[in-house]
Amino acid sequence: MRYIFLNFLKFFPLFSSCLTLLGQQSVYHPLTSYGIGESELHDHGVYSALGNVRTALIDSSQLNYFNPSSYSALSKGNTLFSVGVNLRVSFFSQNKDQIIKTSGNLNHFALGFKVKNSFGMAFGLMPYAAKGYSLTEKIFTGIDSIKNSYEGSGYINRVFFGFSYAPIQSKTSYLSLGANAGYLFGGMQNQRRSQLIQGSTASGGLYQENLRISAFNTDLGIAFSQSIGENIKFNLGGTLVPHIKLPGSLESVFYYASNLNSPSSYDTLFYVSRKGAILQGNRMAVSSLIEFKLQDRSRKNKTKHPLLTLGLEYTKNTPYKIDFPGSAYDSTARNSIASELYSMGIEFKPERYLSENIATLGFFDKFSYRLGGFYGSLPYSDANNNLFKVHALTFGLGIPILSQQSLSSLNFSCILGQRGTFRVGSINENFMSFQFTAVLAPAGFERWFRKRKLD
Repeated sequence: MRYIFLNFLKFFPLFSSCLTLLGQQSVYHPLTSYGIGESELHDHGVYSALGNVRTALIDSSQLNYFNPSSYSALSKGNTLFSVGVNLRVSFFSQNKDQIIKTSGNLNHFALGFKVKNSFGMAFGLMPYAAKGYSLTEKIFTGIDSIKNSYEGSGYINRVFFGFSYAPIQSKTSYLSLGANAGYLFGGMQNQRRSQLIQGSTASGGLYQENLRISAFNTDLGIAFSQSIGENIKFNLGGTLVPHIKLPGSLESVFYYASNLNSPSSYDTLFYVSRKGAILQGNRMAVSSLIEFKLQDRSRKNKTKHPLLTLGLEYTKNTPYKIDFPGSAYDSTARNSIASELYSMGIEFKPERYLSENIATLGFFDKFSYRLGGFYGSLPYSDANNNLFKVHALTFGLGIPILSQQSLSSLNFSCILGQRGTFRVGSINENFMSFQFTAVLAPAGFERWFRKRKLD
């Protein structure tokens, strides 16, 4: 254990750099004006290509931090380092108005490894929620016209440490339990500017709210795998994020400014700081996955061993609430509502024994081909209680780095989808999302976190 701890120290500078980059996590969507903003920030180069089927995917070559019970399935000595980035291009439309926005940044950093035969561990950093929007409205009071501008920004990140134990781990059966313990930190800001449109100066009022969270939370996971004969393997997975109270603080301040573009001219009219909490709702996901070893294909003295994987997943979120007694926090005007998501994915590998047969494989036979889709509801509704919905198609590639018999890989995915109520006059979004995830592992002759012995 001492050797593992000493090797952890080598990754602290990298961890600090990733913390800075992840702190710049950006999103843009008008719906992030509600509550704690966008909380589905976990697009991944592997699982997003499969339609977000991830809970039952237990693979020693992938670090699946979505289900902490998967850590014990990592192969001994093959430490996995995973890092991902994403880019999203959104096309918003409402009536005749249209706008294009882009967002994206580093979306996770994680390191996982096997401790002993039945134990696995992981730690990392990822976004928990983010806010980003800019809206304007014009109001005629009967005498003057007022322009209100609404802006929001900020993020809450999560540092986690995970552990799993597999009481059953044989050639045909696998059962594992796991948990991630996380610490949430960060802040968000909502502000409203009001000024006369016809005014000769930029004087007006500014109302600002700053929400900060500093709290612990956890998520639990279970995974089961059973081989059926020689050619079929069936996986089941489940995760649960339990209801928990996340304490925080809320500052509300109101300024009058002779010039809204000059903070030095602000005059504080009102300030109050309150203690409260975000009441996190439950999040539950269940998934099933089946692997088929297809019939071997022989041609010109070359034999390929294809593998086909089919997966389904269901996710349900109960509402969260924001509780700061005495507050008129704008984003609590509508708390979130229950939401659910249905996902499906397919993966095809022309060759499942890459390392053994690399010399005989063609270029495209080394890739993993992924396809999927998902649909469901979002935790928002409009003023008429119409649900916001989402549906999308996904696809992607997994490209192994086969030099020196490493488990390293590069994974790309693309999501093409729509979000909105899909009603006349409502805001709707068409989006393209691109993910890149690199999984890095030591070469076959090298093992990280291994105790060295002198001959």
